[in-house]
Amino acid sequence: MKHIALYLLAGIVLAVSGYRASGALSRRNQARESLAMLRVQATELKQLRSSAQESKLPLKPEGGLAGRVSQALSRAGLSSSAMQSLSPESESSDQGVLRQRATLTLSGVTLPQLGKFLDAWRSSEPTWTMSSLDVGPSGVGTPGADLPLRSVISLEALYRDRPRPGFVGGPR
Repeated sequence: MKHIALYLLAGIVLAVSGYRASGALSRRNQARESLAMLRVQATELKQLRSSAQESKLPLKPEGGLAGRVSQALSRAGLSSSAMQSLSPESESSDQGVLRQRATLTLSGVTLPQLGKFLDAWRSSEPTWTMSSLDVGPSGVGTPGADLPLRSVISLEALYRDRPRPGFVGGPR
C-alpha cells in the first residue's frame, strides 16, 4: 500500500511538472516568434529612418566653412577679425548621414554683437546647430560700455553623404 501511495504521488508530481513544462514550452515558442517579429520590425524601422533622414537632409555644400562664417560676421556688422579661430573637426559618416562639427572662437565682441552674429548665422545656415556656447570676458572694457567677450561656439551639422566616385549604389 505504501508503494502505491508513492507511485501515485510520483505520478501526480510528474503530471504537474509535465503540465508546467508544456506551458513553459508554449510560452518559449511565443517569445521566440515575438522576438523574430521584433527583429524584422526593428530592421524595417532602421531602414525607414535612414531613408527618411536621407531624404530630409541636404547634401553637404561644396564651399568651405570659413567663408560662410565670414559672411555671417559681415551680415552681423562685425569685421572678420572678430573670428579668432575656426577649427573644423573630423567628419563622421553613419549609414548615409554625414555629421560635421566645428568650434568657432570669437573675440572682442559684445553681447549684442554676439546675438546679431548668432541670428545671422541661424538665418543663413539653418543646417548648422549650436551644440554649446561658452562666453567669458575678453580683457578690460570701457566703463559704462558693453564688455568685450570671448565666445567659444560648438557647431554641428548633418548632411546626406555624397556617393564616392566609382562606388556603385551610393550610401545605404
